[in-house]
Amino acid sequence: MNIKHIHLKRNIATLLIAVAALAATACQNHPTEVASNNAFTNLEDLDGHVVGVVAGSTSDMMLSDTDNFPNITLVRFSSPRELVESIAHDSVEFGINDTVSLMDIDMAAYGIHVNFNLVGGYDVAAAFNSKDAKLRDKFNDFLIQIKSDGTLDSMFSHWCNGKSDTLFLPNMPELADLKGHPIEVATITDNAPFSFYRDNHWTGLEVELMMRFSLYINRPFHFSGYRFDEIIPTLLSGKAEIAAASLFITPSRSDKLLFSTPYYFCKTSCFSKHPAQ
Repeated sequence: MNIKHIHLKRNIATLLIAVAALAATACQNHPTEVASNNAFTNLEDLDGHVVGVVAGSTSDMMLSDTDNFPNITLVRFSSPRELVESIAHDSVEFGINDTVSLMDIDMAAYGIHVNFNLVGGYDVAAAFNSKDAKLRDKFNDFLIQIKSDGTLDSMFSHWCNGKSDTLFLPNMPELADLKGHPIEVATITDNAPFSFYRDNHWTGLEVELMMRFSLYINRPFHFSGYRFDEIIPTLLSGKAEIAAASLFITPSRSDKLLFSTPYYFCKTSCFSKHPAQ
């Protein structure tokens, strides 16, 4: 092999590594926004304002702390889209939500400004009932495989680079051949691009993730949709064995549930309709 061929191979390898890194971080990009509103830079600036959150989310838990945020009027919504629409109709002034779920919403069409992204972020993982450690361990083994062979990167690249109404699950005909009692998965009905119900079918990144896990363990899965604030109670009650619901790993949740190793990292955004005065 001559020197030119060696350099060409090195350049191709470098390009492939760069593409893989881009796919892995695709869902960490900022949502579509009208403009950045620099007048508000942190949560303390929201003191005295009406702020919307998704019920049961980490933003809900954080802003419910009246010792730190005594003068914020908190309004809870069932989904990120409902929250954005409420801001567009002036029902609330500001919204706090994870950045990824906003990517599927045309923020510019609603006239929404992203004010700032909160410092840091959260690891996101699948959650399991505390009695299902073996199932959790199998899922962790599954994650190792799809991370190492590039499948997970390809999934993020697919689901996080277009609007959900143009994206579809890959064909997995082998699912129809699986036998046995289905494993119950709790997910969110309106959480594109991760999970949503369309044309009488479940779809989205986390739905695909669970379907691939179903094939990995050779067991059928059954999906049931809930509001975000219903996910953890459903898992604790034993009505579901797995929650694939974009759950942030937090200490309080880890006291109640078993989490898998993370499969992505997510930031949180503050957004509003009108620039601050």
